[in-house]
Amino acid sequence: MKKKALLYTSNFEKLATLAQTLVHEGWEIISAGATADFLKAQNIAVTIDRSLEDHFLPNEKLENLLRLIVGTGRQIQTSHTRAESFISLVCANITPTFHKLNDFLENDKSDNCIDLNLISIIRSAAKNYNNVLILTDPADYDEAIIQIKTESITTDFRLKLAGKALNLTSAYDATCACSIMYQRGEEKYPNYYMIPFKRLARLRHGMNEQQTAYIYSLNDQIGALSGLKKIQGKELNFNILENCFAVWKCISLFLKILKNPFTVESLDANNYPFTTQFTPAAGSVFTIAVKNTNPIGAALGGNLLESFRKTYACDPSSLNGATFGCSSVVDREAAEELIKIDFRAIIAPDFSREAKEILSQKKEMRLVIASKPLSNYNELKSIDGGLIVQEPDWIPFKHWRVVTQTRPTQKQVDSMAFGTLLAMIAKSDAAIILNNFGTVGISAGNTSRSKAIRHAIYDAQEFFQNNVNCEDRSAEILISDSLLNFDESTKALADAGIKAIIQTGGAPNDEEFIQFCNEKGISMVFTDIQHLAI
Repeated sequence: MKKKALLYTSNFEKLATLAQTLVHEGWEIISAGATADFLKAQNIAVTIDRSLEDHFLPNEKLENLLRLIVGTGRQIQTSHTRAESFISLVCANITPTFHKLNDFLENDKSDNCIDLNLISIIRSAAKNYNNVLILTDPADYDEAIIQIKTESITTDFRLKLAGKALNLTSAYDATCACSIMYQRGEEKYPNYYMIPFKRLARLRHGMNEQQTAYIYSLNDQIGALSGLKKIQGKELNFNILENCFAVWKCISLFLKILKNPFTVESLDANNYPFTTQFTPAAGSVFTIAVKNTNPIGAALGGNLLESFRKTYACDPSSLNGATFGCSSVVDREAAEELIKIDFRAIIAPDFSREAKEILSQKKEMRLVIASKPLSNYNELKSIDGGLIVQEPDWIPFKHWRVVTQTRPTQKQVDSMAFGTLLAMIAKSDAAIILNNFGTVGISAGNTSRSKAIRHAIYDAQEFFQNNVNCEDRSAEILISDSLLNFDESTKALADAGIKAIIQTGGAPNDEEFIQFCNEKGISMVFTDIQHLAI
């Protein structure tokens, strides 16, 4: 009895070898469209079934074809259809693809973009896995060929393939659902959170070397991941990838917010409304170094080299093993300085030819090109048995309340905006001290805000001890990612030279803190919005 195999795929990898094996073993191959053209070009005999290409319903020919797939097995005993008519192998795959909303809108001339035929075929074959071998992944073709040749197809193998087939169809359905719901903008948190992430590559290792890890991609056109390209160095691991995205998130915030003019509606200490205007940082270069996703140095400068030197000065002893990023192309001049540090990775929009040549001296250092800013898609965090989904933190301020009699200067206003971007990625509780658009003290991941303040002040004092030639020796701006209580730690800010503070506000003793700042000539801004991160 001659067995039948249906081959109808969008991926031709290893398909010719599979088909040649089937023909050699006496199978009849049914196909259509581009798959049939490919097989005929390989001189493989094919029976054409046009119902595969008919996407209009009702499709009686397709229904008959599905009966030949799901009818195999015990139904054959009661069916009037001859046994050799049933299909025993289906090789079909489809690429889950995000579509524009208009692609789903039916009109008189064409159907919508949902492929019901092929999905129905794959599901039907998976349903009848005991009798139909369903192949959707070229990685399984070699094992299938062995079991077909030896006539020893196991139930375990059949069940494995059925699971992979349903995994593919669920991903296809999810892309269609996401394309519709998210573009319509009404279903930010759908009843079922089905996002089809596709396995992209195996990482060098997980957070620790004994842990395996893979990276999954949402779509080849969506999100910053599709714009990342490693051009040098060892393979990425879990930690390096996380650090690269922490760096690139902060740079994306800089490009999205600070590069352009923006304003925040404000109130002064007398409840007089005014508008705070921020100076566009279009002529500035942003650099940042991180470890374990926390910033260890960051700065704005007139060019990459100036910005890097300010970032370097914050904590030189911690830079080895860090991930470095910048908002501009890495040029020769900067590369000659960057090569002196043992960075695990450098991420930038691009690298000049000369910079690549210089940095290639460190073969293990990863060079990563990032061409797309981070998207506004929801952030996901897996927990045992579930998933936590939240909006990304992309809004630095909604409004300002200048609660002291002294208003911050324009330079301090711009510094506050810059420092807030850093606070948005630093683990909480965090405190950041700036001087001349460069970090001089960073404290992140603390168990209390008092500790965060103390550690940041200590770092700033150490900075000025190590940089005796610094013109302005004051720890000018303090940024907190949440509210600050008035205690001994915050009192010490005046002695450290702090001239301006930005925080959430809302502590029980806010009035005492405000009075203290007025006495010391410190300006303080409440934002009423916190930026906690873990």
